[in-house]
Amino acid sequence: MKLAVVGAAGMVGSRVVAEALLRGHDVTAVFRNQLPEIPGVRAVRGDATDRELMEGLLSGVGGLVAATRPRPGDEAAAGPATKALLDAAHATRTRIIVVGGAGPLHSPNGGLVIDDDRYVPRHIRPIAAASVHQLEVCRAHSADWVYVSPPALLEPGERTGTYRRGSDVLLTGPSRISAEDLAVAILDELAEPGSDRHFTVAR
Repeated sequence: MKLAVVGAAGMVGSRVVAEALLRGHDVTAVFRNQLPEIPGVRAVRGDATDRELMEGLLSGVGGLVAATRPRPGDEAAAGPATKALLDAAHATRTRIIVVGGAGPLHSPNGGLVIDDDRYVPRHIRPIAAASVHQLEVCRAHSADWVYVSPPALLEPGERTGTYRRGSDVLLTGPSRISAEDLAVAILDELAEPGSDRHFTVAR
């Protein structure tokens, strides 16, 4: 499959690229700044909001993984960047997997995760709020999208190749996953789409 990964320099995007290569996919990776040399990858410098560039890159592509994450203090950029990628995906009839945050998940204790202090301390509320808005942007769009929320803790780690999949309720016991296994779940969703447009995973 031909895949494009936007945000390929990030913790999740870089793991998605590695997992896609492991599965033998043809990968175009989009970087905001410096272009790394990754064997087997077509590296492109560009911005998610450059619709003309994105539509050109998505021509003939079977799936787009949007793994962009705004810089601290620039959380408001998440919505427009997601909208631009959804527009490009819709124009090219490309399925898009949007990698978001845990904020818009339902908490097992009621309400949303963003409002549960046990999972979202005050200092990460801005990015959690950005992820809630990001999902709202997806829900208002007619593109073929799926929104993936990580669990409460996402960090680099081991690729086990296994995970639990849920719907839009935070998985607990524990609520954590490695970026490597999140990438496995994302590539599995591209290969065999599930029935949920918003889902989460955990170990």
